[in-house]
Amino acid sequence: MNMKKIMRQPLAVFGSIFLITTLLLVGVLLYQVKGITDGGKSSDNVIKPTPPIVEKVPDEYQLSDVATAYQKEVFEELVTAQHAYKDKYTELTKEEYATLVVKNFIADFYTWSNKTGRNDVGGVQFIAEEMRSTFRKQAIDGFYENLDFYLNDYEATSLITVNDVTILDVNLNDTLKTEDEVIDCISVQASWQYELSSSVEIEQFQSEATFILTESEDHLVLNAILSE
Repeated sequence: MNMKKIMRQPLAVFGSIFLITTLLLVGVLLYQVKGITDGGKSSDNVIKPTPPIVEKVPDEYQLSDVATAYQKEVFEELVTAQHAYKDKYTELTKEEYATLVVKNFIADFYTWSNKTGRNDVGGVQFIAEEMRSTFRKQAIDGFYENLDFYLNDYEATSLITVNDVTILDVNLNDTLKTEDEVIDCISVQASWQYELSSSVEIEQFQSEATFILTESEDHLVLNAILSE
């Protein structure tokens, strides 16, 4: 896909592959996912707190008071799935939990209609903690770069809003390759839809990606996002 940096097409800034990077070691580790990145894909390219919280799962996830109807729906499903995952660890509960982490991230990150500006990056809580600072910066300079221009020209409520996510494929036994080791991971391929809008052409916005997750203690976190 040829990408052009155009003010009115912010998704074009997102790049051909967006890879969350981490500075666990000096420099940036480039991740390759077996069966996903072997085709020669490369990595390219995400602070402000989210709005006030009205619901919070202790020590876990938060739901904003400006959450969309779809965000509220998948948030409740996420809470249920996480509890099931903690109570009974099986491949079924693990897959359900992984898919709902991805759904919640997509519903928040790719929705602009409840954001206050380019610094109001959604979905950060689902990113591996040590990567969040880098993720926010990349989002502000990438996908969210031109959000302020949109907010100046249009009502926020008329901007993009994710209203459905479809899980296309799940691999619970994928691998994440770094320079030093091979790490077990989960890959989830998903597509999503936006509400129709009279202000923006939703066809220009990204609507499919593969999400890479790893286990961190008793929960699952995002480590990378790969898109065509």
